[in-house]
Amino acid sequence: MATKWHLGETKNYDRFKFVESNRDINDNNVNKIEQSILEIGIQVPIVVNDNYEIIEGQHRFVALRRNKLVVPYIISTSASEKYIARLQESKKWNAIDFCRSLATKGNIDCQIALELADEWNKHSKGKMKLASTIELLMDGKGYQGVLTKLKNNEYKVNIECGKNVYDAVDLMSNLDMGTTSYGQKIIRTLKRMYHEFNGLDIDAIEHMTSNNYLKAYSNEGEQFDYMAAKYNRSLKAIV
Repeated sequence: MATKWHLGETKNYDRFKFVESNRDINDNNVNKIEQSILEIGIQVPIVVNDNYEIIEGQHRFVALRRNKLVVPYIISTSASEKYIARLQESKKWNAIDFCRSLATKGNIDCQIALELADEWNKHSKGKMKLASTIELLMDGKGYQGVLTKLKNNEYKVNIECGKNVYDAVDLMSNLDMGTTSYGQKIIRTLKRMYHEFNGLDIDAIEHMTSNNYLKAYSNEGEQFDYMAAKYNRSLKAIV
């Protein structure tokens, strides 16, 4: 029976290829691995497929290449791009990792989500986190299950909801509040309010907050009840 494994080592770094749908190289991760390699040597080879695409160990490879060290590798005939996330146990993939991977494979919803996440992150000067935007844009009034949907390639965006909520967050960022409007608790509350009230009236949001200090609650349910009640009163006041 033909073996499924082939061992090798080389300093021919050009032989190896990065998989486009893999997550981005994290410099902090590379630095940690580099420190370990320089102290005790490389202990685990990288795993590649028949085309020398790196399926597991791209950060190890970068650290070895940076220091012009020999790269030990295993060619696995069963290695596949679809197993990349599952193999990287040392640092679990997050929503951004999965979203970027799907975007490179042509997933339009993930491409839109990443584009808006980058745009809002820059507009808010880094206050609107990329992960918060991915969660906000997920279709549906909740936020739970975003990682599962991304893993299963079932992630869909609701652009109208996302933009409406972000406009409210941006407005509230200049007002006196007990917490930052860019925090997940407030964003989740506003998203829920969007669905509860069939959209957010920005004039009502401004009325609700312009002359009132907004309190922050540790419980998201209490936060929603508090803000929804104030918003409902503002809707009636501006009619």
